[in-house]
Amino acid sequence: MFTRIVVALDGNPEGTIAVPWACLLARISGATVTLLRVVGHQRDAAGAQTFVDGLAREYGTPEVRIEALVREGDAANEILDQVRLHGADLVVMRTRGRSGLSRLVLGSVAQKVVRQSQGPVLLLPPGGKDEAPHTITSILVPVDGSPGGALALGIASALAKQAGAGLRLLQVVQPIPTYETSALLLNGPIDVDASWDEDAESGAQAYVDALVGRLSTRGLTVQGEALMANSVSEAINANAADRACDVIVMSSHAHTGATRAFVGSVTDAVVRSARCAVLVIRRDAESEAEGAVKAAAEAQA
Repeated sequence: MFTRIVVALDGNPEGTIAVPWACLLARISGATVTLLRVVGHQRDAAGAQTFVDGLAREYGTPEVRIEALVREGDAANEILDQVRLHGADLVVMRTRGRSGLSRLVLGSVAQKVVRQSQGPVLLLPPGGKDEAPHTITSILVPVDGSPGGALALGIASALAKQAGAGLRLLQVVQPIPTYETSALLLNGPIDVDASWDEDAESGAQAYVDALVGRLSTRGLTVQGEALMANSVSEAINANAADRACDVIVMSSHAHTGATRAFVGSVTDAVVRSARCAVLVIRRDAESEAEGAVKAAAEAQA
């Protein structure tokens, strides 16, 4: 699934959790790992090289090949350059917490990498676990019928198959009052039928059940549920925590479907509050992983 994994390090001890995560995925998929430390000044290069060389020695094994690189320049640009240079199909990085009302909750470096990387980015939130799991046993995929959701499901399915992990599909729909408030602000009063909530939730459950049935025939262990909640991101994170999921796989882009689910638009909020890793798939990438698209199509065929 993955052939080359770039691990973005900033020199902070907390960020080194990205290394065992990358090694875990490398063991699962047979990928090569590149540890990358970007410095702002050449005078910091020697210390940075010692740092990444030490990590390479600590985590390298006969089954996981690790390279250690130090580059000088803008962190996001250097990460993206290495992704392009090595043809990397995954970036792993620890995110930094943000406070206040800023929407750049992933931090400027992570935001740019997610926006421009050729492949998925595994983000490790600051509120998550301090240790990587020894294996991946459970993967949560928020679904909503969008192209981004389908792509995320295809990648998650491939990862689950390689790791021998179970898949959990979740569709979250918002109740009418949330939409009624928005409509009042934009268009004035509208008439709504309270039964629409029930219809939306039952429709979402039928969609999830259909996906579970199709994926189960492909040899995957799959469970799924639909639920109604005012906050989609909170519902996703609560479900992942309750079900002890190791990773959430989701698209980076917004989507609003007929069942009123908002998966992509809440990715930042999910990462900010998640207690597990979040694998973010950029839906509009020009190189948009033809193999992943094919996997998504096959998973839902």
